[in-house]
Amino acid sequence: MSTKFDWATHSGDAWTRRWREIDSALSDLAPKLHAVLLEKTTAASFRDVGCGAGSTSQQFTHARPDATIVGCDLSPSLVQLAQDRLAGLSSVRILLGDAQHVAGRDGPFDLIFSRHGVMFFEDPVAAFRRIRMAANPGASLVFSCFRDWQCNPWASELASAVADQSLPAPGKEAGGFAFADPAYVRQILESTGWSDCEARPTPFRYVAGRGHRAVEQAMDFLTEVGPASRILLTFSDEEREAAKERMRRVLERYQIGDTVEFPAAAWLWSAKSEPD
Repeated sequence: MSTKFDWATHSGDAWTRRWREIDSALSDLAPKLHAVLLEKTTAASFRDVGCGAGSTSQQFTHARPDATIVGCDLSPSLVQLAQDRLAGLSSVRILLGDAQHVAGRDGPFDLIFSRHGVMFFEDPVAAFRRIRMAANPGASLVFSCFRDWQCNPWASELASAVADQSLPAPGKEAGGFAFADPAYVRQILESTGWSDCEARPTPFRYVAGRGHRAVEQAMDFLTEVGPASRILLTFSDEEREAAKERMRRVLERYQIGDTVEFPAAAWLWSAKSEPD
């Protein structure tokens, strides 16, 4: 289920329905990403790669009202949502399309950034080369991505519970954990014209549910988004109910008061565009 079609439609539609939960889950990571964005540039022409519901661009405009941002995503439903949410911001435009194919539109850019949106390229070398070609010389690249599978139990532990067996980490195929290995990512970046590559290990709290129905909220969210949800799709109705009960028990273990909260880990990458 790692085809471009799946990310654009099945996954994109689920992310559209669950954008508020996704923002909540990444709410502890978002300010850390924004701090790096502000640190890496004083210029004002930006590209948001895999912009999703537009939350990162929206938040960035508060800190940088002078910014001109062009976001893009390959999911039609996410693009429509982002366009609707950001309709009042004349400085932000959202385009439909794969970043590697629309990268040059409205460029070149002084900063290219992404919150967990760069792990889904079928050919990451070609994608990052084309993205670099859309950057000004010396422009910054900043993005976040998940670290090791085992450092993210919201994915590894829940998926293993649903499968009823310990699952190995995913490989480097397009997906949420494609960029877990920093050596692999560094090789991609350096081979496509990016230099000064730095990966900062960044722990954060992954909040899957809040309030008096925190476990139910987390169940609703993570049965539709994430690795466990894709395993559930392969089961019969009877198997699915048993798997969801195993999943519920994991979520209950991570409930703290009125919050279901997992330890999580990301990389915050930064790099510079080399001149041609």
